[in-house]
Amino acid sequence: MHSRRFLAFFLGLWLAGLLVVTFATSYSSRTVNVVMENPPHEASKWVDILGKERIRTLLLHNTAEVNRSLLEAWGYADLVLCVFILITAVMIKSGKPIMIASALLLILCLASVFLLTPQLVAVGRLLDFRPALPVPPERAQFASLNGMFTGISVIRILTAAVIAGLLIHRSERPRSRRSSRIEEGDAVNHSNHSHIDR
Repeated sequence: MHSRRFLAFFLGLWLAGLLVVTFATSYSSRTVNVVMENPPHEASKWVDILGKERIRTLLLHNTAEVNRSLLEAWGYADLVLCVFILITAVMIKSGKPIMIASALLLILCLASVFLLTPQLVAVGRLLDFRPALPVPPERAQFASLNGMFTGISVIRILTAAVIAGLLIHRSERPRSRRSSRIEEGDAVNHSNHSHIDR
């Protein structure tokens, strides 16, 4: 029972980390647009001198670099957690479905960290200072890579949900067996009345 809690803990930690990184990377880009809509008074003169678009481009580049660093750091933390999840699933003999799902989680993590993330970072840096028009050819490549990254993330979340569901199902099953055994014992005692002195 305690071993299953370790597996559930690592799974919850992984999901929490994924949600935090997703929120942070999506929210930071919006913050740049909010700031540029109403720049601080102290920065207004710099906006007037350099121009709003140049400042926006510079801020977006800085934000993108922070997001890339966060994505790369999370990738390695993600990898460590997935390894722990698989090792724990094997050690507690959780059954083939959970072990297969844990292995899939790790394989998709490896593909995301070592194949997709480096390409996303490299192509994203190429696009940081490219003008929006004409549309650079790298933008279609970036959109394709981002779509694959998002698709893999969705599959991994569904896989984690399957593992969690199997864990819940397995933790409920022994309880139901114990309760049925207790009921059977009570029924036997009741019919025999062996506990009553005659």
